[in-house]
Amino acid sequence: MAMKPKKPARQKHRRKTSSAPDDLIWGIHPVAELLLTDHSQILEVQILNKSANLQQIIDLAEEKQVPCHYNTTFPELADHIKHQGVMARIKPPATIDLSALLRLATQTDQPLILALDSIQDPHNLGAIIRSAAAAGVTGIIYPKDRSAPLSGTVAKVSVGAISRMALCPVTNLVSTLQELKKTGFWIYGAAGEAPQDMYQANFSGPTCLVIGGERKGIRPLVRQQCDFLVSIPMRGGIESLNASVATAIIIFEIIRQQHS
Repeated sequence: MAMKPKKPARQKHRRKTSSAPDDLIWGIHPVAELLLTDHSQILEVQILNKSANLQQIIDLAEEKQVPCHYNTTFPELADHIKHQGVMARIKPPATIDLSALLRLATQTDQPLILALDSIQDPHNLGAIIRSAAAAGVTGIIYPKDRSAPLSGTVAKVSVGAISRMALCPVTNLVSTLQELKKTGFWIYGAAGEAPQDMYQANFSGPTCLVIGGERKGIRPLVRQQCDFLVSIPMRGGIESLNASVATAIIIFEIIRQQHS
């Protein structure tokens, strides 16, 4: 009896990733924004052929005395990346230690620190940094081994804010939160199931907001360090929000309360 030929294995479609080195940003708006806000972070700008729509960037690079080179290809970027004909090589983002962040916190009456527990998506991290900078957050704490690296993707999504935010990598987030408590901070954890919503909470005084990872939220040991858990009141059958959206909503409410 003849055997039926086996069907070819179905190929799985994989989601495309950035596929770019950590020290690159790309796109007209991100590169132009960084040239305007903090050109010292840019080592060089690379232009894909000389194009009229890139003249602003060319002029900015010349004005800021940033080296500008012209290429026919961008071999370091994957083909699917929409670079718009421009990319820039950047310095590694500057970070500070916890003692420096605490000294920075003493310069304001009601400091707000953001603690990120296992944010793995670089797009979320970049968006969180931008929202935090816009709100006036004192600094961001994140674990060294449980966070997306401060890559070019993060810098691109933050649109220049990464260079204006105090970023504090720590080895152990639990012990870091304990140290914050000793210095007078109240620790709030964002949790969708929390009975107290953010409008019922009292965010006066030195505040640290803990945001959990995209999939599992705040880890149990980190949650134990929270003095309070708060939620975002939601209607319309929606149970959760993207981590960066949730962060922005809560930190702006904290700032509103602290300055009202």
